[in-house]
Amino acid sequence: MRKRIKTMLSAFLAASMLASVLAVSAVPASAVDADIEAPLTVKATSNYFPCSENKYYGLSEFEDENGDAFVTVEYKLLADQKYLINTDIGELTYDPDVLEWNEEYNMYGEGRGRKVDFFPFAFERNYGAGVIHKTAEGRIVANFSSIQPAALAYNEEDGSAVTVVKAVFKVLDREAGETTVNCSVKYLAMCDESEPTPHVQHQVIYNGVVNSNLNLGETLSTVISPESQEASDIIGNVTCSGGVTVEDATELQRYFADMNDLDLTSKEMFIRADANRDGIITIRDVTQIQRYVSEIIETL
Repeated sequence: MRKRIKTMLSAFLAASMLASVLAVSAVPASAVDADIEAPLTVKATSNYFPCSENKYYGLSEFEDENGDAFVTVEYKLLADQKYLINTDIGELTYDPDVLEWNEEYNMYGEGRGRKVDFFPFAFERNYGAGVIHKTAEGRIVANFSSIQPAALAYNEEDGSAVTVVKAVFKVLDREAGETTVNCSVKYLAMCDESEPTPHVQHQVIYNGVVNSNLNLGETLSTVISPESQEASDIIGNVTCSGGVTVEDATELQRYFADMNDLDLTSKEMFIRADANRDGIITIRDVTQIQRYVSEIIETL
């Protein structure tokens, strides 16, 4: 009898404590008192290449000796057994209040051989002539032509993609929340074989309107580096148990009620607790974990 009463009493106390936690946590909590940078999402878009994005919970770990942080956006192409002849970038645009592009960040080579590395697939192989026609705050216009012989539209050593357009940016505003780099392709020409004058000797397979129905078997990709922090396997797992369960939601609720000593001041723990990825820790993160555990949403 005593054991049954004790069990009932424990259950009652647990239920009361949970009700107390829920009552307290119903009031939105402010962000933790820690010097943690607001998340910055860098997006890369294009009328030809796929879109991509990386989310950074802090760029401090990527700083150079001067305290500056840089991100690199690359648009890549893989066209098996095809050769690039030329390409015209209508414009590459970005937000100059958030990112800064200049030649010094984008140089390739040494001494007199230094060049602006805007078209790596050609510059690094000493092909043709790349020209940056116009640069302004937030805008770059450039083209590459006269590739003789034509450049392979894939890496011959391992069959991987080659970078067609590359831009290195210094991050000026880490608290912008989100910023976008867009590559507008005017045309891109390829041929079947590499010859001294491919644009004369062979019919151009692709030249003109982008996103045509031409089946070249290209695998296009857009890469943003440095890689953002690997957060997918820890988001929501505030108990550090190796998986996200209802215990994680309860632990975060208890934190809001001052019922545990959960420390969210480190970057890793902040990422774990920021389940909805809005840059602050609130009761909404508890709800997001509960939604995930209940299979209302598939991922965190």
